[in-house]
Amino acid sequence: MPDEMDDMAAFARRYGDAWASSDTEAFVALFTPDATYRDDQVKRFSRGHDDLRAFHAHFVAAISDIRMAFPRAFRSGEDACLEWTFSGVQTGVYHGKPPTGIAFSGVGVAVMKLAPDGRIAAVVDYYDGGAVKTQLGDH
Repeated sequence: MPDEMDDMAAFARRYGDAWASSDTEAFVALFTPDATYRDDQVKRFSRGHDDLRAFHAHFVAAISDIRMAFPRAFRSGEDACLEWTFSGVQTGVYHGKPPTGIAFSGVGVAVMKLAPDGRIAAVVDYYDGGAVKTQLGDH
């Protein structure tokens, strides 16, 4: 069992590093070609590498000093769950909101379905979008 836990910790680190990096191709490489990513808080549904590429590029253009940590990560078969903490600074246009220079943070959970080769086939992110909006001055 420790090997599986170590593998999930390494997987979570790769996932967080890819989110924090401006290397969109490295981010997209974590996903299957037909993968889906759902983030209801920003009303975003991405399907496939082109959508994921656009989603990630928008994110890293808008947010700087991205830091992610994963207090817990586990899987059962093809299902995986990553509890995450996030922080960053909004230095670009973020979902239509002009740059604020405001640092913000949040906690959440990514529920995933993994392909047999270990790439991500689907993600649904759950977090308090209202708390993020409040921190960014969007009441």
